[in-house]
Amino acid sequence: MNNLIAKLALSKGDTGFDNLVKNSLLAGSLIALANSLRHKLENQPLLKKLGNVLAVLSFLILAGLFVILGAPQFAADKEGLALIALLAAATYIGAKILGAGGSLKLNCMDALVAGYLIANIVATFSSHYMPQAFKGLSKAIVYVVFYFTVSFVLQEKKERLPWIIGGALVSGLLVTLYGLYQYKIGVAPLATWEDPSVESKGTRIYSTLGNPNLLAGYLLPLAPLSFFLGIYIRSYKNKLLDWLISPGLIAVSGLIVLAVFLTGSRGGFLAVGGTLAFVVLGLIVYLLTSRPKLIFPVLIGVVVVSVLGALLLHFLMPTIEQRILSIFAGSEHSSNAYRMHVWRASLAMFKDNWWIGVGPGNTAFRLAYGLYMKSGFDALGTYCVPLEVGVETGIFGLFCFCALIFVAMCRAHLMFYLDSKYRYLALGLAAALVSLIVQGLVDTVFYRPQVHFLFWLIVASISALSLNSATKEQR
Repeated sequence: MNNLIAKLALSKGDTGFDNLVKNSLLAGSLIALANSLRHKLENQPLLKKLGNVLAVLSFLILAGLFVILGAPQFAADKEGLALIALLAAATYIGAKILGAGGSLKLNCMDALVAGYLIANIVATFSSHYMPQAFKGLSKAIVYVVFYFTVSFVLQEKKERLPWIIGGALVSGLLVTLYGLYQYKIGVAPLATWEDPSVESKGTRIYSTLGNPNLLAGYLLPLAPLSFFLGIYIRSYKNKLLDWLISPGLIAVSGLIVLAVFLTGSRGGFLAVGGTLAFVVLGLIVYLLTSRPKLIFPVLIGVVVVSVLGALLLHFLMPTIEQRILSIFAGSEHSSNAYRMHVWRASLAMFKDNWWIGVGPGNTAFRLAYGLYMKSGFDALGTYCVPLEVGVETGIFGLFCFCALIFVAMCRAHLMFYLDSKYRYLALGLAAALVSLIVQGLVDTVFYRPQVHFLFWLIVASISALSLNSATKEQR
């Protein structure tokens, strides 16, 4: 089975793609120029030391970005986060010019990211709303640059990933604690978020981000990352890590899941369920092949926890139970009806613009959406990420985006089975990606920077870590 997954992960094509790019006219010229500069600087030890300092600084800037990602001032200041990401990239480029680190490798995931960017560029220059599409393109460029920066920084030292995740968890924990405080005091909503005809009014926390669905989208990937980071660090065989940090990270993941439920985000509920199902199914398949005697105890544990969770919701959190059941109310719930109208209009947009899309970004989307929407159902996005990608960038962009996620999941699978060192980090990254995918099917907060930076961090981490596992598989 792993051989089939390896083919689907395109891992055997990594070397060929790397050589193809490095031997191309444009990339080859840039590499030759960089090598020439590095050769001239070899006899300048101070510049070499400066390059090493810049390499470390780039990593620290990346970690710092995730530490401040949940800060209230960045809930609206998207440009500030973009500038920090670009600063990290510029610092890393400066480090490489000055001779820091070794040679870097490209892989097929990088090819799909490049294809996705090309689709955005083509959609921009083909759009009827080109000035507005340029704004969306600029965001796509920032995220793609960020992806490559993270991937290359982690290629240099894979041990940096737990520190970057740790930085994200510091911010996530503070945001979570503030959200729990809001629930305790019964914070007033900033807008009408419930349909009173279907569900009772309850407290929905939004913490520093001002929106419950956005808060859920931000916290969802952090829960599995925290849990499996807690398991991963036990491999260091350090008593402090084993008895303090590891249990602390697992406890933090529980707090984050609790906060997600208290947001009242129905997409968040679906994502929690989908992520738990993915993890349980993955562990069962793994135990079937390695430790079949543990299958029965694990299944019993899953059933017991599921029953206890259902009873807890029914007796202690009835408003959340009503909120979950409203998912299945169909068009009787106003939010469901609203999404259905948006989905129909967005599908019509895709059918008319399936080849190259209407142009990236919500500004271009809204201008085109006005031609298709039903009166009274204005929207900032499609409330479905794959549909959004297809509408904005056309079929090629949709293919590259979906293929990127699929290949990332396949590579995480290979790491879990073939790379014992990063096994649980790989499972945490894959579970985090699943959580974003599931919520993204019914919501549009995916494109907010607090969520989108986490998405590209996860994908870049899988890309960087998988290079080691791909080599093992090829052997």
